[in-house]
Amino acid sequence: MENTTKTGGSAGRHVARATAGIGLLHVLRLLLGFVAQPMIANRLALAWQADVYTVAQEIVNSIWLVFEKVLNPAVLPLFAAALGDESEERAWRYASTVLWITLLLLLVVAPLAAWQMPFIVNIYSQKAGVEQRLYTVAVARVMVLGLTFLGISSLTYVILNGYKRFLAAALGDTLWKLGIAVAAFYAVRTQLSPLDSLNILAWGFVAGSVGKLLPHLLALWKKWRLLRPKIDWSDPLYKKMWLLAVPLILGIVFSQLRDVYLFHIADDPRIMVEGSRTALKFSRLIGTSLIQVFPYALSIGIFPYLADMARQKDKQPLTDTLLGALRVCAFVFIPLTCILISTRFDLLRAVWESGHMTRHATVILSLPFVAYSLGLVIFASEMMLNQTFYAMTNAWTPTVIGVATSLLWCVLAAVGLHFSVQSAGTVALGIAAIAGAETISKTIKCVLMGLWLRPHLGDIHWKQISLFLLKVLLASLLGGWLAGFLAHLLVPNGAIISRWIKLQMLLGVSAAGVCGVLLFIILCYLMRVNEAQEMARFVKRKIGK
Repeated sequence: MENTTKTGGSAGRHVARATAGIGLLHVLRLLLGFVAQPMIANRLALAWQADVYTVAQEIVNSIWLVFEKVLNPAVLPLFAAALGDESEERAWRYASTVLWITLLLLLVVAPLAAWQMPFIVNIYSQKAGVEQRLYTVAVARVMVLGLTFLGISSLTYVILNGYKRFLAAALGDTLWKLGIAVAAFYAVRTQLSPLDSLNILAWGFVAGSVGKLLPHLLALWKKWRLLRPKIDWSDPLYKKMWLLAVPLILGIVFSQLRDVYLFHIADDPRIMVEGSRTALKFSRLIGTSLIQVFPYALSIGIFPYLADMARQKDKQPLTDTLLGALRVCAFVFIPLTCILISTRFDLLRAVWESGHMTRHATVILSLPFVAYSLGLVIFASEMMLNQTFYAMTNAWTPTVIGVATSLLWCVLAAVGLHFSVQSAGTVALGIAAIAGAETISKTIKCVLMGLWLRPHLGDIHWKQISLFLLKVLLASLLGGWLAGFLAHLLVPNGAIISRWIKLQMLLGVSAAGVCGVLLFIILCYLMRVNEAQEMARFVKRKIGK
């Protein structure tokens, strides 16, 4: 940012260092995902077996996310405040209560979910055949074995972030992806059938869940002496946590109901794609992975500092830090959106096409891929806005806004699917309508959150922001055009008949994308965009050393 206070600038440097460390591990996580998911597609393609894996994983992840999405915003600000304002022993007295309650809940929820899995699967897969439902139940019951490890890792992740130890926390996520990647590699290497691959992938999910928790336990090894063997029901921090947790839980329950409804829509036979839910997942995977690498890392790194500023009532540093994060999101994702859309056909073929995954299947992904890519800047900005609310210990406002825009999302998806079927267009138009509904609803959500936050922020230089966005958009369009042009020249157009052709396609798309990014950065530097000039100064310092 051009204008920051001394406090804001210092926090910005700490946030940048934290984000860089987390980002490195999330880049590795991205690479593992890029390796694992195409291998899963190689064995399962867009057939019903792919939907078995998708639904089973969605069920277990949905249960885990109740813990994940509650513990971070409800526990971290209070744990960090206790560490900073009181003592480490006081913070751990509170953490001990939360840990034992979390463990007890997991030991009840996991067996209960396994027992009631046929009922849960019926909710998610109302239109699936009997065989598909039976396999979904079996695979989900294996995956639920990892639920306890995932739930505890959510809390240990929070504790590590409270100490601002981000690398050990992020390492767990990387090991989780590694477990799935190893299972997928084995399935492809041994040319397992789709049904046998499902079993291996389920156990890979469980192994990865264990791997997610292990580095957290080791990183906190010297702190476990502070763990108290009791639940303090009268702890004021514990009571305050529930004031934050209640709206979060309500929002999560509603979002899960929304996802079930969207799964129901995506399973509409009029879409004419056998693995339609998996197609929706695959079409957004590249964008989601990019979101997980940078803005997710930034939101983790920025949260403790936002919480400190909010607690100290530092309005202008809070404003500068938030706006700086939003500017960086725009600087990163506007050009990436242009590049992804301009190279979409070559990119999707290079990533997905192999084995049972044909060119026709990758073409199906292209329209929803565009619809989702158009929302990348919004999805990244949503994370920063949410973290600001949580840092201010305000969970009700984003929850109410989220519920309202989720209802809008469902309505837009249903209406979009109806009109896409009426138009008798491409088979992927219905999936694109669902993806586009998310982009529109999340855009409205961010606008509403920004309007609510405005009275609680300091000075905002709208003229500078508008000029910045205009420059970034112009440079992004030219960078996207160059990437698309080069991809057309560098990527082979024939069928993927060997690993060498696959590698050529990946290298061609990567080279085209890198050239587009470089042109974007050069143009932004010439137009005096602060972020590009900061990058140039950083490179010069490194070269000088």
